[in-house]
Amino acid sequence: MQTMIILGQAVKTAESTAGFDVFEIFEKGGPLMYGLLALSFIALMAVFVCLWTTRASAVLPRDIVLSVESYIRRKDYGGLLSLCERDGSSFARTVHVIVMFMQRNLRANMDAVREVASAEGTRQANILTRQINWLSDIGSIAPMVGLLGTVLGMMDTFWEMAQGNFEGVKQMQMASGISEAMITTAGGLVLAIPCMLAYAVFRNRIQKHITDMEVAITHILSVLAVQADREQRLGSIAQKGARSEMMEDDY
Repeated sequence: MQTMIILGQAVKTAESTAGFDVFEIFEKGGPLMYGLLALSFIALMAVFVCLWTTRASAVLPRDIVLSVESYIRRKDYGGLLSLCERDGSSFARTVHVIVMFMQRNLRANMDAVREVASAEGTRQANILTRQINWLSDIGSIAPMVGLLGTVLGMMDTFWEMAQGNFEGVKQMQMASGISEAMITTAGGLVLAIPCMLAYAVFRNRIQKHITDMEVAITHILSVLAVQADREQRLGSIAQKGARSEMMEDDY
């Protein structure tokens, strides 16, 4: 019966918190609320970083594929490298690695080039994904911190219950302690839910960018393969022509 009275007082106290100031509720949550506050600042910074790094111009800018293709068809690989260095997007960095590999390994076949492109594309995708993982981690940690605060508050409350009687003011103190213990759990959920929502939004955005970049890289590799085949055919024709001229000179 006494436990029911205490819980009833806790409910009334919790209801009365609706009129409390936010700072007052924060103070009543205990020291772990400062940990949640620090996590909220980290989450806010992570959101701004993700907004900047996952924008379209940072992953696959408009018209960059056409520009890269134009440089390849003109065989202006020096200009292509300069373009990629100036642009700095994920797609440009991948193309830069591909061209550098081809220039350093002139005899490399297209299978080796595709492996390099796949490895660099995977690395760029991991860079983007690693940034949004901060939001997922905070979304998982915040409820645990809130739960820890609640457990510690409940332990303190029941310890006080075990030490004294349950009359009058003592009951109100216990009820207040229980309601205050719940504040950290609420604070953890208030932080975790927006973090998980932001993580889902950025994850979908990154998946779309990665798919678009894979299509663009495949197109560029196809252009490079066509160029390589054309140069190989022209080289074969030139060799045959040279042999024919040598045979005519012999006669």
